[in-house]
Amino acid sequence: MIDGTSKAASFLGGVATFVIMALIAFDVLMRYFLNEPQLFVDEVVSFLQVLVVFWGLAHTFRGGGHIRVDLVTSHLPRRVRGWLRVVTLTVGIALLGVVAWVTWQSAWTAYRYGRVSAVMLYPIWLPMLLIPTGIALMGVAMSATLVRQVRAMVSPGATGDEVEDQGRAA
Repeated sequence: MIDGTSKAASFLGGVATFVIMALIAFDVLMRYFLNEPQLFVDEVVSFLQVLVVFWGLAHTFRGGGHIRVDLVTSHLPRRVRGWLRVVTLTVGIALLGVVAWVTWQSAWTAYRYGRVSAVMLYPIWLPMLLIPTGIALMGVAMSATLVRQVRAMVSPGATGDEVEDQGRAA
């Protein structure tokens, strides 16, 4: 379920990338050939970029697109690396929880005060929700990885490194 949801969110990010390209091309044509700039394009494109970044986080994490510091940890024993991964995943999930909570509060405040966008006057809390929802999805994906990593550490005969075990199974 997490994999499907992260793929769907990432797919929407890909669609948003195409929409960004089309809107910018439309704006360039209107601005430079017909002398009719489209003011809404800058605003819409900015929020679509937020969608691309934050809704793609979980899929990038699940696909191993994040950075691992193997140069520093490669000399450590496998069990130590495994427990270090447990610690870093736990800290990462906690930090994501704080960021998701703060950005959720910002969106909630914008909703309560009825804030609207500067150009198109649509409710600003709608695009603001893209950030906490993307971060929450990333937190869920990291939590699933944490569970697999802990199982890899405590199950009998396990190697201690969920990432290496997952790579062999694929």
